[in-house]
Amino acid sequence: GGWSGSARVQLADVPRPPSPRAPAPRQGSRDASSKNVGERHDGGDDETTTSRGVGAAWGDGWADVAFASLGQAAAASGFGIVVASLAVATERRTGSEAVGTLALAVEMFARAVASLPAARRANARGRREVIAHAGCLGIVGSLVAFADFYLDSHVLYFLGVALIGVANCVAQQLRFAAAEAVAPEHRPRALSFGVAGGTLAAFIGPEVAKATRTALAEEFAACFLAMAGCYAALVAFTLRIRSAGPRPRYDISNPDDAPIRTDAKESLAWPSAELERSVNARKGLAGVTCAWTAMFLVMSAAPLAMTGRREGGHSFDEAATALQLHMIAMFLPGLLGTGDLVKRFGPDTVSNVGCASYLACAAFTYIAVPERTGYGERVPLWTFHVLLVILGVAWNLTFIAGSALMLPDGVTLDAAGSVRVQGAAEAVTFFAVGIAAALAGATLGAVGWRGLCA
Repeated sequence: GGWSGSARVQLADVPRPPSPRAPAPRQGSRDASSKNVGERHDGGDDETTTSRGVGAAWGDGWADVAFASLGQAAAASGFGIVVASLAVATERRTGSEAVGTLALAVEMFARAVASLPAARRANARGRREVIAHAGCLGIVGSLVAFADFYLDSHVLYFLGVALIGVANCVAQQLRFAAAEAVAPEHRPRALSFGVAGGTLAAFIGPEVAKATRTALAEEFAACFLAMAGCYAALVAFTLRIRSAGPRPRYDISNPDDAPIRTDAKESLAWPSAELERSVNARKGLAGVTCAWTAMFLVMSAAPLAMTGRREGGHSFDEAATALQLHMIAMFLPGLLGTGDLVKRFGPDTVSNVGCASYLACAAFTYIAVPERTGYGERVPLWTFHVLLVILGVAWNLTFIAGSALMLPDGVTLDAAGSVRVQGAAEAVTFFAVGIAAALAGATLGAVGWRGLCA
């Protein structure tokens, strides 16, 4: 399939089953008292192993969290360039706001299609290989879209955008790779740190978009070359995450040492059993879906509203700066302690605060944005800034809380079931976001910025 091919260097991470002829360790000996790598106890992960079955001490685990966070920074930088430039570039190439946000919809629908196969492959081969391969697709997609600026076929352009979407989809697994690298009690903080890598992207992505927009004769073409560099960095950082390697090939708790076999059809299937069994999985799926959909409906239309003549009339650089503030608000709270809030107050409370912040966005829009924009009145730049910052914080709280609910709990959701639920959540989320992005441009033209945000 599209995810075939194994990185040979990962084979060293795979623990080998004990030989049937090897003498059994004596009860009470050091070997007998120590836990087998990858063995589960009470349905959960051992505190010194990851869910991939690769031993990792506490310090080693946090090194992997750092590389996952840097990989997130690289992927989110590519996504930052996409958000800042894709809709505007497409609108200027086609002359249509609706087609401008349709390009973002294609990117999101590609994410939705790739989510479940990527989760299946992550269960079979480990997250590291899947994310690295997806990063390579991001490089190819960026170069294909770049080439179409000179070929002007539009077909290659949207094909490249779709491949970029696959890369951005699979890069979402980095937050779970960070959480799985450490002991269970540290997972909310590690997950939050994994997401917080996007803080760097908030400075890199929009600034790169501004710097490269006119670097070549074709406006925005160089932005896609910069995207390729971001996804190359994603691959480099991902390959350093040791704990996200392949799962053990053998069930070492099985006395017959029988190979673990995974049914591809079962792995691709919707995780009905896990969702029925775990109320947290259902809440996590709903929370992540709502977080992304509500946020992206506004964010995808923001560059068009800010640069459009009808309401904003602001420059591209001003729009990119506003999106930069939005991305800082999306990712910086993760570094400041969203994971600690989840651990202390629980994911439900944090998610409720995030949902209340979304309602605050709607209230602010009605208070601060002039009612009759497009009739001589413009939307002030500061209102874009404030709205996008509140929106970013709302996303962070709701997204991290929802993601934490989908982690293995050792009772109703094991590690493999957790990966299937995560894949299903990504599929539902990005399908909904794709619809929102497809409608955002037309909705902006029909009801204006004030109506869209409300």
